Amino acid sequence: MDGFERRTSIKKEKILNTSAALFKKNGIKKVSISKIAKEANVSQVTIYNYFDSKEKLLHEVLVYYTNQMWEIYHKLIEKPISYEEKMKQLIFSEAQIVNDVHEEFSNYMMEQYKIPGNFIERLYQEKALPAMMQLVQQGRDEGFIDPAISDTAIFVYLQMFSDYLQKGDAIEQLVPLTEELMKLFFYGIAGKNDN
Repeated sequence: MDGFERRTSIKKEKILNTSAALFKKNGIKKVSISKIAKEANVSQVTIYNYFDSKEKLLHEVLVYYTNQMWEIYHKLIEKPISYEEKMKQLIFSEAQIVNDVHEEFSNYMMEQYKIPGNFIERLYQEKALPAMMQLVQQGRDEGFIDPAISDTAIFVYLQMFSDYLQKGDAIEQLVPLTEELMKLFFYGIAGKNDN
């Protein structure tokens, strides 16, 4: 990568990072290109040159933000800590993320998730699902997951969550229940057994 490409890449990343922070905090409608330009210390023309429109920028922010979240989860899954500790950290980080993201931006992400073949679905299928299955295996190895439950059954269970998220009204129902659903997902309806 030559100097020009490197500077361009750095500027794009700064614009994406700034936009993500603003959309997460303020939603989409209240964030203008001029506000993003001011916060990122670039011109509006630069933003339009790189992204053409606010809609295209928003889509690129979604990809950027989703990749950031994936990296956080992936690092956590790869940490050399117990399955139980990973579950605690996953539940906590998921609840924290939901609380930190403006409802309008969250709704946009869910709307994009409903589009067949979307980026989030591909990331889920190609990276997140295999990582979850790796985590399931760790849970089995450490005695937290019933060995009588097959990987196929777990995959179907995961797919049900994924399919439900693509329903039209899912977001309104799920956001207030995020922490409970994460606990239900990891510990079932019997809850966590401390014994």
